[in-house]
Amino acid sequence: MKQNQLKKPILGVSLYPEQETMKEIEGYLTMASHYGFTKIFTSMFSVPGTKEEVFDHFKNFCDLAHKHGMKVSGDCNTAFFKKMGASESDISIFKEMEIDIIRMDLPYFDQRDVTLINNPYNITIELSSCMIQAIRMALENGANPKNFSICHNFYPERYTVSDLESIRSINKELATLGIPSAVFISSNEDNTHGSWPVHDGLPTVEDHRWIPEADHILLNGVKAGRSFVS
Repeated sequence: MKQNQLKKPILGVSLYPEQETMKEIEGYLTMASHYGFTKIFTSMFSVPGTKEEVFDHFKNFCDLAHKHGMKVSGDCNTAFFKKMGASESDISIFKEMEIDIIRMDLPYFDQRDVTLINNPYNITIELSSCMIQAIRMALENGANPKNFSICHNFYPERYTVSDLESIRSINKELATLGIPSAVFISSNEDNTHGSWPVHDGLPTVEDHRWIPEADHILLNGVKAGRSFVS
């Protein structure tokens, strides 16, 4: 491969398991894996139940994903960490659930981010590009760039999204640092849903809200923001 040739992006889907049955999820993952999708974004803190119930839910979910050769990126926050008995220095419960990637809804903005990123479990930590200062700070303080990635947010409301050039600028900076980045694209298909009852799509870039594909951003990963796209 030529040095200046971009690698093929990793393709991902989104699933919101509190809204879907395991049977529906398995059917969807069978189709997605057949078409080359290898990553799943899911919201962990939106699933109700006790610590034990949430653990069992995501252990079964991860087992199903891995059966189809797909990695799981679980969206978390510090409140979810507390509920599950985890901390920046102990994320062993995520290892037990077999979560591949922890996507932090918000970083700590201090040395705890470095501790989390440099975890001993080979769990990738994914941060939001909105927190570029926290990303720079973590790198300056010793975070291993090989153990974290960046995912841009999705935006359910019209005209609230970053413009294309801003996303490109951030992605170029991340590329120079050797940190992979990903965006969300939306779907215009009927019978899809997101984490909330919204109907204007879940893209990273406003210009992508009503188009079927978005292939002109410098990135390493693409995720469909809505669930059950076809």
